Amino acid sequence: MKTMIIVKNAVKIFDNGIHATDDVSFHITRGEKVGLIGVNGAGKTTLIRLICGLLRPDSGYIRVFRREPLSRDKSIGMKMGMVYGLSGILAGKGKVSFGFDALSAFEGSGNLDKDLTIKNNFELIRTIYRIPKDLFQMRFKELDDALGIGEYMNYHVGQLSLGQKMRAEIASVLIYEPELLILDEPLIGIDVSAKESVRELLRKKSSDQNMTIILATHNVEEIEKICDRVMFLDKGKLIYNGSFDKIKYSYGCMNRISVEFEEDVPDLLDLPVVRYVIQNHRMTAWYNSDLVSAKEITSFIASRYKIKDLLIHKPTIEETVKNMVGEMYT
Repeated sequence: MKTMIIVKNAVKIFDNGIHATDDVSFHITRGEKVGLIGVNGAGKTTLIRLICGLLRPDSGYIRVFRREPLSRDKSIGMKMGMVYGLSGILAGKGKVSFGFDALSAFEGSGNLDKDLTIKNNFELIRTIYRIPKDLFQMRFKELDDALGIGEYMNYHVGQLSLGQKMRAEIASVLIYEPELLILDEPLIGIDVSAKESVRELLRKKSSDQNMTIILATHNVEEIEKICDRVMFLDKGKLIYNGSFDKIKYSYGCMNRISVEFEEDVPDLLDLPVVRYVIQNHRMTAWYNSDLVSAKEITSFIASRYKIKDLLIHKPTIEETVKNMVGEMYT
């Protein structure tokens, strides 16, 4: 597999002394779909800006397409697409650069010129990337079918809702089909049904064109539905780099059962659980599903006590990640 991005011992320290990235190393190969997870301030957006060439590392090095991102090589910008959501707006200082001068004039976090209509913006992009009209129209139809942007093509960017703007931003990058697509909170403001359309579109683009995707978000579920690999950043450090399956296997076995009894909660010291909490007539217990099954737990309780209500909860991927992080810091 062809390596597209190499990050080696990258450190970025801001004026306030905060290590936005702290000795971060990894590589990404062509066609991979990689998620960046972390709470606000974990270093996701800074790392993206380093990869895009908007920031320079204080030490270590970064190579994208075998070149330094800050080389101002126009060929890098032509192969790369970026979409910034709310985190990009908040973190942005000035203008976003694609490594390509004609596109660096766009304000704030967006690819779209706020003084032009969406249609004019797309025509500008078609001209910059020299996309033949027939091919452009074919790609636009696919994007319109998925994102529903055709209905507001004659609107100026400032007239759009946040969700409409984000859909137009995503389409404006996918229309020229970059080899590397970087997304920072791209689904902000987009409704639930449209989010699934975006996810399906990204999965299709990656599969059909071997497009490399980096998706940064604090929403673990979004990454799970799109990405093959996940990298977890915390306080600038890369604390996990691997598959979701490994996280689930190692940290996703702690299930929870909640039981409401007909009478007072009895003595459950013999219950095969890790721990339990009692409140009034209800007991909540946590058990390791690798060691004991839900059927065994419920049979144990039902054979001894009168049950009014019972609920079994398997951890979400976000809860599983929290379990992982909690164990790493204990």
